[in-house]
Amino acid sequence: MARLMLIAENTLPFEATQDLRDLGQSFASYLGEPVEFAWVRPDLAALARMSIEPQAGDDPIEVLEPLASKNVPMPAADIIYDQQGRPDWGAIWQGFCELALFGGPSHRGEDTAIRAVTNAEAASANPELDAIAEVRRGIFLTTGLFAEPSAEPGWLAVSCHSSRQAAWMCACIILENVEARLDADGRLLVPAHPSYTLKDEVKSVITVVAKVAHYWDQHALVAGIA
Repeated sequence: MARLMLIAENTLPFEATQDLRDLGQSFASYLGEPVEFAWVRPDLAALARMSIEPQAGDDPIEVLEPLASKNVPMPAADIIYDQQGRPDWGAIWQGFCELALFGGPSHRGEDTAIRAVTNAEAASANPELDAIAEVRRGIFLTTGLFAEPSAEPGWLAVSCHSSRQAAWMCACIILENVEARLDADGRLLVPAHPSYTLKDEVKSVITVVAKVAHYWDQHALVAGIA
């Protein structure tokens, strides 16, 4: 029996439910054990709440409220170009604000969240930019992590140093309002599509991966969760 279960009322929007499933999958990869996800009627969710109502001497149930800053996206940094006229991703960010997971501003607003384009006909490619190659280059320059096109259209597979790092980064990236997943091999998947523009989606995906990877390198290892 799983030690962790996520229970969601089936009145939630389907899209939000899929995000919760992805988050649960990330927890499962992080813990190295199954996580149950229940999408149930409101009356069943109410029964579940009643069944775990604290009794005398029990610890109270902690209620996690939405963070006030979560929906306020972080300001965009200007793109710096190298002598060849290409974005110098490694020189753009000398510091990073706090992750949305810990109360910092999310990189994107909920109304401008980046989601993978899985339909090849959904949007045309930008003839002046190889967006997928640029996202791969930017991720490598800012994190040292190798990314390659996934077998699933619309995604790049990022090879992290461990499955735990991939799962943790996946959960954090989702909270930055950029879609992320794990593939069957436990690699981190981030969106990339030929239609992406340099100053919008390309820049955002690179920024978020760099921001989260930087936090992992500087804080997660020290905290002992690596």
